[in-house]
Amino acid sequence: MRRLLGISLATLVVCLVVNSDAMAQGRGGRGGRGGGFGGGGFGGIAFLIQNPDVQKDLKLSEDQTAKIKEVTDSLRPQRGGGGGTNFRDMTEEQRTAFFEEARKKGEEANKKITDLLTAEQNTRLKQLQIWQQGTRALTNNEDVAKELSLTDDQKAALKTISDESGKKIGEARSGLGRGASQEERTKVNEQVTAMRTEAETECLAVLTDDQKAKFTAMKGTKPDFNLNAFGGGGGRRGGRGRPGGNNN
Repeated sequence: MRRLLGISLATLVVCLVVNSDAMAQGRGGRGGRGGGFGGGGFGGIAFLIQNPDVQKDLKLSEDQTAKIKEVTDSLRPQRGGGGGTNFRDMTEEQRTAFFEEARKKGEEANKKITDLLTAEQNTRLKQLQIWQQGTRALTNNEDVAKELSLTDDQKAALKTISDESGKKIGEARSGLGRGASQEERTKVNEQVTAMRTEAETECLAVLTDDQKAKFTAMKGTKPDFNLNAFGGGGGRRGGRGRPGGNNN
């Protein structure tokens, strides 16, 4: 939260509404209040569908692409609308109201986006979202939890694994300051990747064989591109993106 206090509302609202899934992971894997699609955070779909490679995979028409851009552009604060206000100047009530408003905007955007897609495109988008989330989908994605019929005990076990993994990852990254060398960053990224792999193995061990098979089937064909690329740069695998993130 200390880092959030020093940034402008214009920057923060984009982070919240467009990339809330990544923020949820940074809080130890705690999912956002299920959005209009997949329950994996209130802005995950709006972020995912701006990836040019995702748009190509979905075979979006020019008309669909243009209308989706209108929706995602509407999430960004307008100039002169108070976007320069510092988040730290808000009271706790104002911050709560701000987060709630961002959540609502994200849910509305998700609904508009999915309404623009065909049934086939929505099915594929759900698959890509699961690939992006990895085993975090087991705790962050309400549709996945429902489809797999996860028990309360399984949900509790998965949340514990996710929370502990998120805490470890946060601690590993907390030591990196602005002046960290590339070697230090590479080392931490490797540690984070190993932690995520370990957490994924532990999460899958919680599932029954039938649930594992169903979870695999729900993901569909594995994409060959970086699902965390944003806006103008898709980037094939091996390009820039969140280290150790998706496509597991």
